[in-house]
Amino acid sequence: MKKRLALLVVVVLFSFAAAQSSGFGIYSGWPTWIGAQFQTGPFRVGAGLSGFGFGGDAAYMIGKSALPAAPGFDFNWYFGAGAGVGFWTAAGYTGIYLFPHGLVGLEYQFPGMPFSAYGEGQLGVGIGLGDLASWRGFGLDFGGRVGIIFRQ
Repeated sequence: MKKRLALLVVVVLFSFAAAQSSGFGIYSGWPTWIGAQFQTGPFRVGAGLSGFGFGGDAAYMIGKSALPAAPGFDFNWYFGAGAGVGFWTAAGYTGIYLFPHGLVGLEYQFPGMPFSAYGEGQLGVGIGLGDLASWRGFGLDFGGRVGIIFRQ
């Protein structure tokens, strides 16, 4: 019974797995000030620079749903899970920063245009390693981004 339930959960998650439009994009937010991303199906990877250093992230979009709006207004919300890693130097401390998180966002696909705009919030656990453990340690953290995706 447990195996069947686990299989059902996996099938349901993969059937909902679609989120942001596939393609390349650029974004800005916190903690990444400027970054680039690639999205294909439910998987997204990105890398960028922040005021503390540089880092990257990967995310899996679990689900997506259209929001009712006016005809021709393609507005969707999505949710998923991800993990980020960065090499930071802050307040004299240097080390690795890990950020496993959940995410939720909104995407607007401009009609007749090859790009979309999106905004996203992230909530998770921040983990500082090395000298960063003294400055950042372990605790609740947040992130966010806004960006443009050039659809394929």
